[in-house]
Amino acid sequence: MIFVAIILPVLLLIFFFLITLGLRRTLSAKINSPAEYENISVIIAIKNEINNLPALINSLNSPDYQQDKYEIIFVDDNSEDDSYNFLESQLNHNYKIIKAINKKFNGKKGALDVGIKNAQFNLIAVTDADCLPEPHWLKSISAKISEGFDIIFGYSPLIESKSFVSKISSFENLRNYILYFASAGLQIPYSATARSFAFRKELFYQINGFENANETLSGDDDLLIREAVKIKARIGAFRFDNDLVYSSAPDSLKEYLKRKARHLKTSHHYLLQHKIFLSLWHSINIFSVYSIFLIPISNLFAIPLTIKIFLDVVLVSTIKKTLPHSFSMFEIIYLQMFYETFLIINFINSVFTKEKWK
Repeated sequence: MIFVAIILPVLLLIFFFLITLGLRRTLSAKINSPAEYENISVIIAIKNEINNLPALINSLNSPDYQQDKYEIIFVDDNSEDDSYNFLESQLNHNYKIIKAINKKFNGKKGALDVGIKNAQFNLIAVTDADCLPEPHWLKSISAKISEGFDIIFGYSPLIESKSFVSKISSFENLRNYILYFASAGLQIPYSATARSFAFRKELFYQINGFENANETLSGDDDLLIREAVKIKARIGAFRFDNDLVYSSAPDSLKEYLKRKARHLKTSHHYLLQHKIFLSLWHSINIFSVYSIFLIPISNLFAIPLTIKIFLDVVLVSTIKKTLPHSFSMFEIIYLQMFYETFLIINFINSVFTKEKWK
């Protein structure tokens, strides 16, 4: 037991060094404006999204991008509300709406697959109906992909309220962002968020689309990355200026648990190297948090707990300076404790929860 109390701080320092190194490699990249921006097809799968569509349309109506260089394809997957009719009333030169008829795959992947097949451009960008992209989103996608990447992803912060569920969701999303961006910088990418995601169509067909990434209804981002990793595709992350894609955080515990169960289901199908990396990272952090209960056995167990709290505060405080987050030091400390606990709860929940697309 004493050995554990000594080795944990060493492992924490090693892993935090690697995470910091990966983040620095990713975030230190400067945007290089290409001579000509690429043509982009944005695909948005929708199903019963009438409450979200007005805000999305308002956000999409003013991108800082040349009008004839992009198209936005809405793929309606048998909505039972007024989503399709609303979008029809909003059609303009850049917008198209199609129905997801004769889908090859179930759920969102099937709708995205239909959209990709109907896209006129080679560069495919993906976001969700409940998202709000910033004006430079397409510009950053074009600039980053032009550096020779096959798949890229950005950051999608959650808009939080004052509720605890909203705050823990937003904090967890930030911690995921740190891991996603760090892993890309370390050249071991394993996941992203489909709210800000882009890839070249030839890469999509080279890995047989969603054919080999269809173990779960979700996974239109991370399982696609898994297949791309297998063929050694170039995968990168971008965070420049005014290119975030906002989405609302869940306010209810039920919605939070449902979201996390859906997202974590795909982690059961990651490559072995990614499972090992994530298992080590999360195990070290969880054991460091729960070492607080072992302090009565030996005061040495206060060391991993103290080091973890210090490293968490430094890492999150540093990274949030360039992001729309305002977590206080106290919030970083207590949310981190809940975050590690919810990791266990959500992983177990993902095993027993049945998936559903909307």
